[in-house]
Amino acid sequence: MHHPALFGWLNTHVMRKTRSSACRRSGFLFAGICAIHMGLPATGWTQTTTPPAHATSQHSSSIAEQIKQLSTALAHAKTPEEAHTLQEQLEALRSAKLSPTTQLLVRRAEKDLTTDKPDDAVEDISDALALQPDQAILWRTRAQMRLVAGDLKGAIADIGEALQRDPLDAESWSLLTSVEEHRNDGTAALKAWQKVLELSPMTDRNHKRLDALHIKAYGQPT
Repeated sequence: MHHPALFGWLNTHVMRKTRSSACRRSGFLFAGICAIHMGLPATGWTQTTTPPAHATSQHSSSIAEQIKQLSTALAHAKTPEEAHTLQEQLEALRSAKLSPTTQLLVRRAEKDLTTDKPDDAVEDISDALALQPDQAILWRTRAQMRLVAGDLKGAIADIGEALQRDPLDAESWSLLTSVEEHRNDGTAALKAWQKVLELSPMTDRNHKRLDALHIKAYGQPT
C-alpha cells in the first residue's frame, strides 16, 4: 500500500540507493506530514499555543499506553493485513507529538533526499532532534538517512538511541537488521530480525527472510 507520507517514500529511496532488498519494508506513516500534504491541519499543537503542563503529561501517558496496547495486538495479529493496519496506527501515534517546526524540518529533509543530498537530509533531521531529542521516531529516521548516506556507524548509534526510547518499535529492529547486513554482520542481523518477529510475526510469516539471514549467519545447513 502506498502512503503519501515521507517515511514510506524514504524507505523506497533507501532501496534504490543501497540496491539491497534488506531495506524493502516500510510501514512508516508520518501523520502530521500526511496532513500537510493533504491540506489538513497538522497533528499536534500549533507553534503559537502552549498546552498546560498537566495536559502534556496526560497526552504523553495516553500515547505511551496506546502504543503498548497496539504493540501487544501486533504481536498477536492473525493476518498480514491486520498487522499492516496496526503498524500504521502505531506510526501515527509515534509521530503524534512532533511539533509543526519539526515536521517542516522533516519535509525539508525529504526534499534533500529527492535531490540526492542525503548528507543535507541528515543535517535537517539533526536540527529536528535538537528540538525534540526525546522522540524515538526522529532517531530512527536519522538512522535510515545515515544508511542512505553510507554512514553505517552513525546509523547504528541512532538506532540504539531510538530503541532505548522505544524498544517495542519493530521498524527500528527491522532497520537494525538492514544496517547489520550492510556491515556484513550476519549474526547481529539475524538476532535483530528475530526481535522483529517477536514483535510482529506477520512481517515474515513464512520465515523466508529468517531462513536467508540464518544462512548468512551460519552458512548452508549440511
